[in-house]
Amino acid sequence: MPEPGRKVPTGRLTRLVRLGAWGLETAGAAAVNGAGAALTGQKTSLSELMVTPNSVQRLGEELARLRGAALKAGQMLSMDAGDVLPPELGELTDHLRDGVEPMAPHQLRRTLDRAWGPGWLQTFKRFQARPAASASIGQVHKAWLKDGSPVAVKVQHPGIKESIDSDMANVGALLRLSGLIPKGLDLSAILDEARLQLHDETDYEREADNARRYAHALGDDPRFTVPGIHEDRSGPRVLVMDWLKGGGIETAADQSPAERERLFSAFLDLTLNELFELGLMQTDPNFANFLYAGPAAPLGLIDFGAVRDIPSEISVAYRKVMAASLDGTRSDLAAALLELGVLDEGSDATFRESVIDITEQSLAPLRTGELFDFTDRSVTASVREDAMQMRTQELTHTPPPSLIFIQRKLAGVYLLGARLGLKFDLAGALRAHL
Repeated sequence: MPEPGRKVPTGRLTRLVRLGAWGLETAGAAAVNGAGAALTGQKTSLSELMVTPNSVQRLGEELARLRGAALKAGQMLSMDAGDVLPPELGELTDHLRDGVEPMAPHQLRRTLDRAWGPGWLQTFKRFQARPAASASIGQVHKAWLKDGSPVAVKVQHPGIKESIDSDMANVGALLRLSGLIPKGLDLSAILDEARLQLHDETDYEREADNARRYAHALGDDPRFTVPGIHEDRSGPRVLVMDWLKGGGIETAADQSPAERERLFSAFLDLTLNELFELGLMQTDPNFANFLYAGPAAPLGLIDFGAVRDIPSEISVAYRKVMAASLDGTRSDLAAALLELGVLDEGSDATFRESVIDITEQSLAPLRTGELFDFTDRSVTASVREDAMQMRTQELTHTPPPSLIFIQRKLAGVYLLGARLGLKFDLAGALRAHL
């Protein structure tokens, strides 16, 4: 009996109408709330009127229903959003990561028929109709080959690739409507970078190549395992890999301190190697992409869609930023941020000093000589407050959009340390790579 699922909206007009309906509904509610506030003499901003718990919940539901680029953009926006955006947006995080409803059974059959031809089910010993996981771009099914070997079958949601450009344009319009975007921020450049990234992620042949690149780069490192690709069954919209056991890396939160530190050290070392040595980085730090299979087991790496090449000049600039954060002066840090592109020569003086202040503040614990306490949220709370104040300033420079994806992975390191409840020699680990 087919497993339940909801049809993925594929038409551009249908997807536009769904997002547009949320925008009109939210704008209407904001107008009513704004009128009420005005009558009582209260001053409220557009973002306060637009971004409410109810509107955020409705947006999460709509993005989950649409899947694709619309959902992916929401996931990027909501990642630890409480540190940089209004707290209500942080509520999107759990909602959008709890899992996405799978595609309708007839869409799954049609997609696999096109990839493998009729009768494909007979080529497997067993194929689980209910997906083991469903995400923004595709869903994963567990199956067994005729010889009994378990494999992961990643199937792309229909119409997703074709809807990327229009979805990103629609999301951009809603962000501008919300009033959340700082004045002067070049949102178009950021959305264009995200659009190109999503086109890469929907190319499963490219993802297969990336998996092979990682398998070669990591070699025989016993801390990691990369699944083999079944090339004869893989293509642009379907990817078949060896099945790796385990749950998301955050499931190790109840393990011993030594085991949690082992896992975090491996994750951190991988990230720094990506940035400084390998020249490529998997920029999606979703914990479900890193499988924990038990004490002493290697970390399973299973998603290579969001892999980006890291130019050598970016790697060098990040090295200088981290070195300045550990042992340099404020002027050293300013020069490194300028080289990285976070600042430019024409940056407003107030904005420039604010960026340097926030960077120094967020990395200050590295200079103490003590273990970095990932459970201490006082630093991030202070940085959040300063960042919210910066949103009132008009930006005169937009950093290179490509940095967003690197920063997203680095933020994932912090989030994992916090989830595992660690106190860790972060400064020592950074110095080992610098």
